[in-house]
Amino acid sequence: MVRAVSLVLAGMLTGCTWVGPEIVRSGRPAYNDAILATSDQQLLQNIVRTRFHDTVGFLNVSSITANVSVTATGAVNVGVGPSSSFAGNLVPLAGTVATEQNPTISYVPVSGDQLLRQFATEIPLERVILIVNSAIDRRQAWRTLVRRVNDIRNPDFPDPPSIAVDPRFEEVVELAAMLQARGVLYWVRLAGAQTGFGFVLHSYSPASAREVERLLSLLGIRTPVQAGEDVIVPVQLSVGSPAQGSVVIESRSMLDLMRLAAAGIELPDDVPGAARLRTPGPAGQGIHIRSAAAEPSQARVATRYRDRWYYVGDDDDASKQWFNMLQFLANAQLPEAAAGSVPLLTIPVTGRR
Repeated sequence: MVRAVSLVLAGMLTGCTWVGPEIVRSGRPAYNDAILATSDQQLLQNIVRTRFHDTVGFLNVSSITANVSVTATGAVNVGVGPSSSFAGNLVPLAGTVATEQNPTISYVPVSGDQLLRQFATEIPLERVILIVNSAIDRRQAWRTLVRRVNDIRNPDFPDPPSIAVDPRFEEVVELAAMLQARGVLYWVRLAGAQTGFGFVLHSYSPASAREVERLLSLLGIRTPVQAGEDVIVPVQLSVGSPAQGSVVIESRSMLDLMRLAAAGIELPDDVPGAARLRTPGPAGQGIHIRSAAAEPSQARVATRYRDRWYYVGDDDDASKQWFNMLQFLANAQLPEAAAGSVPLLTIPVTGRR
C-alpha cells in the first residue's frame, strides 16, 4: 500500500514539472494582450479628455511579478470490516494538484511636470525619421509629424489668410515619399565632420532626375553640376532660415498630435462639455474617431467616457495607422518619464487557476 501511495504522489509531482511551461504559455499572451489593449484604451481616452478640456494623464505598468505555487495532495481510502459495507463507494487512491498565481502589478503615474516635459516638447528628429521610414503611408507620416520644412508651412489649424498651408509642402511630401519608395532618397546618420542626420539622394536614374531637381529647388539646395551625382543634405530640428545646403524641420509634439486627433472626433452638436474645435489641416485629416451611445461591435479600440463610447473603426485603415503611429510615439516617450522612478502603486492580486 505504501508503495502504491508513493507511485501516485510521484506521478502527480512529475506532472507538476509541466506547470511552469503551461503557465508561461497561457499567462504571457494574456498579460501582453491586457497591457496592449488597456494602453490603447488609455491613449484613446486621453484624446477624448483633450476634446473636453479635461485633465490627461497616463498610468504605466512598470512591472508584473507572477509568483506560482503548486500544491499536490494524495489520499488512500481503506475499508475496515465487511466488504459489503463499503463495496462500490470506496476510491482506493486519490490525488489532486492545484496551482495558484499571485501576481504583483506595479504602476507609475505620469502626469504634471513629468508629462509636460515628455509630451509638450517637439518629437526628436530621430523618431520622426524612424516613423517615416517604417510608415505604411509615408505621406501621412510627413503630414502628421512635420509642421514646417524651411519656410514651407503645414500648420495644425489653418486660419487663412494669416495661417495657411503652403502648397509647396504637399509637393515636398509627394516628391520625398516617391523618391524614397524608388530607392533614391535615404535617411542617414551623418559621419565625419558633419553630425546629426540628413538625407542622401543616391544613384538616381534619368527617370528620377526631374523629381530630384524639383525637390532640391523647393528646399533651396544647389542642383549638382553632373546629373546623377550624389547629394548629401544635412537636416536639423530647428526653425528659421537653414544654413546653405541644409534643411531645417520643425516637428510637432505629442500634445499637438493629441489635439489634432481630438479634433477628429465625430460628435453630435448636443454633447455637453465638448469643445468646438476648428477644422485641422492636412496633419489631422488622417484620423477619424467615431462616437456612439452604445458599445460598438467592430472597433480597433474603444473606450467609454462621459456616458458615450468613442472608437476607431476596424474598417478605417487610415485612422488605424494614424492611431498606431501615435501609440508608438507615446510608448517611446513614456518610458523616459518613468525611468528610475519608484512605482507609486503596487497591487498584489491573488487568484486560483
